[in-house]
Amino acid sequence: MASTNELPEGFLESPAPNLNRSNVDFVKGGIPENEGAWAVVLDGVMTADECATLVAAAEATTNGTWERALVNIGGGMQAMYEDTRKCGRIIWDNREIMAKLWARIEASVPEIHRLHNWASVTGDGPSRRKETWNMTRLNERGRYLKYVGGEYFKAHCDGSYETPDGTERSYFTLHLYLNDAVDKDGQQLFEGGATTFYSRFMEERMDIVPRCGRVLLFQHRNLVHSGDDVIRGTKLTLRTDVMYALADEEDAAMEAK
Repeated sequence: MASTNELPEGFLESPAPNLNRSNVDFVKGGIPENEGAWAVVLDGVMTADECATLVAAAEATTNGTWERALVNIGGGMQAMYEDTRKCGRIIWDNREIMAKLWARIEASVPEIHRLHNWASVTGDGPSRRKETWNMTRLNERGRYLKYVGGEYFKAHCDGSYETPDGTERSYFTLHLYLNDAVDKDGQQLFEGGATTFYSRFMEERMDIVPRCGRVLLFQHRNLVHSGDDVIRGTKLTLRTDVMYALADEEDAAMEAK
């Protein structure tokens, strides 16, 4: 785990400053085929100063170096395909930060603490429908992403991450936007860069606009999305996953009653 020495004492230990939840309504957004898919926007999770502090601490772990982001190609392997993904990245494993971030938002999303018979999220096989999955934590692996003018992440679906020992897996993606398009003085920091959801044949789209301190949570399964092109300026985000462990048989039986 990387050091948290760059962070001030008590960082993120207070409640979210101005938390407000809104459900992503795909029907109203023009993608009715995604009706029932789960996605939520939480505003006011972090202040602008907290976001700036977090970015500076992430940069301190690499002496300010942002590597080029890679694409997962299966089997735990990654490769660089800049026609698909083009941006900078810092990977920082830190359970303490992720635990504090989850503590700020967990009361706002009680429906994803425990997953049972939720086929659109966990899978639709008969055995999978009977399983119960309990939320354990946010993945400690924070992927800090930096998009500058002309950079993007083309349309894709997020895959589930499974821990090496096979005891935990992810079912939801968490994006934390770390800067605003326009700062408090009215200076434009970036243009473009929405998280965009698509219909199956890419005919319709629905944009979630980046806002500093905003969290976007959505299911991995069957939600095609992209990091839209940043036209100019710099966009900063943090991406991680919501992790789950399979409940034991006794616990699952109680859930099924």
